[in-house]
Amino acid sequence: MTAVENPAPQQEDSPTYRPSTFQRLLPFAVAAVVPFILGSTTENVNFWWKALITVVVLAVVARMAWVWTPRGELTHREDMRLWRTPSDRSWAAVTTFGLLVLPFILASDFNPPMNFPWATWFQTTNTVLIFAMGAAAFNLLVGYSGQISLAHVAFLALGTIVAAIVGVQWSGGNMWLALPAAAVAGAVVGGISGLPALRLKHLYLLLATFGFHFVMMLVWREYLQEYFGFVGIRFGGENAPGIASWLHWLPNIDPNSGGEFLINSKFRWYWVIMPLTVASLLFMVNVVRTREGRAFAAVRDRDVSASLLGINVARSKLMAFAVSSAVVSMSGALASFHSGARGEDSFNVQTVLDYAIIIVVGGFSSIQGAIFGSAFFWFLPQWFEWAREELWLVRDIEFLSDHPHEIDLAIKGFLVVIILMFKPDGLAGLWKDIKGWISRSLARRGP
Repeated sequence: MTAVENPAPQQEDSPTYRPSTFQRLLPFAVAAVVPFILGSTTENVNFWWKALITVVVLAVVARMAWVWTPRGELTHREDMRLWRTPSDRSWAAVTTFGLLVLPFILASDFNPPMNFPWATWFQTTNTVLIFAMGAAAFNLLVGYSGQISLAHVAFLALGTIVAAIVGVQWSGGNMWLALPAAAVAGAVVGGISGLPALRLKHLYLLLATFGFHFVMMLVWREYLQEYFGFVGIRFGGENAPGIASWLHWLPNIDPNSGGEFLINSKFRWYWVIMPLTVASLLFMVNVVRTREGRAFAAVRDRDVSASLLGINVARSKLMAFAVSSAVVSMSGALASFHSGARGEDSFNVQTVLDYAIIIVVGGFSSIQGAIFGSAFFWFLPQWFEWAREELWLVRDIEFLSDHPHEIDLAIKGFLVVIILMFKPDGLAGLWKDIKGWISRSLARRGP
């Protein structure tokens, strides 16, 4: 008797769904417009009502982006999109709304309990965004391309020099000319500094780039003393950058009578720093998705095998140095204008170690990890300081108050070790796991 095999049940293909262009863009349009409406119409509304409205809009935007996502068999063009799944589009819409509503929340008159330092978090947020730009560029070179470098601070100093020449000495505060000039200078000098990478690897390359760091520090000090003396470079005051008056429609921003107004408040700086950081991060995310980005990873893993596959190893290494250095130099110029002044001690080796901590904690080979690492690096000390002063169980310990800096470093180092031991892919990997769990929970409920 011949056994008859039962055919395996075939799984039904997911139904094909193609939303219209209007439906695909509507969640992002709502996320972009509603924060400005809330900021201009809820000035006299209680903070908690603002928070409730924000949460409701956030949920609506996420739901719209989830539902109006193409499903079924994707075309090649749809498959190459940066956000192609329902969860990707939902998180992108939520992030868009969060970035635009954040300055209105931070600028509110919210008075948290226990003297929580709410007012200082606006300045820290701007600093986190600037550091995220530079850390992502550093990660592009070290994490994605495998080119170990200690010349990061050298390009921050280069960006400051270019900003001082173009934005202070030549144009009297024109930051919009200084930023692209710093990027071009960083790309050129970065390509030159990457020449040792054609012959050196690992520790030898690290030492070579470390030597470039000291050469650039010498150039920085000579330039500073020659043109500005020991007082340093002043990017504020009469050299403060301005924005054209046609942006006066933004909430909480009023142009001066001269037709332009200065970027001289945390709220105004946010609207400069945030778009530049987002554009830089999206640029680097797309770089690693291109042919050159895949070549970076191939050279990192095994440059000999990459050359056998037809990849121009020398070109990939120099391209990685040039792209990374361009973004770092631009972030250095932006940070100089934001800080308002630079002196002889503004750049040191400790800054390189700070960026290394940021990319390791945030997530090696992760552009997104630069954001988490920067937030970890800057917000955690503020939380520690507040806990030492306000938490009833902590503020009575004299040892914590007598050695605040050492305690902060020790706790930060302990957390770094814990993250590396139990989550090697950093905070970005942890966030990816959380997003996956939320996405799976929503997917089980259906669209």
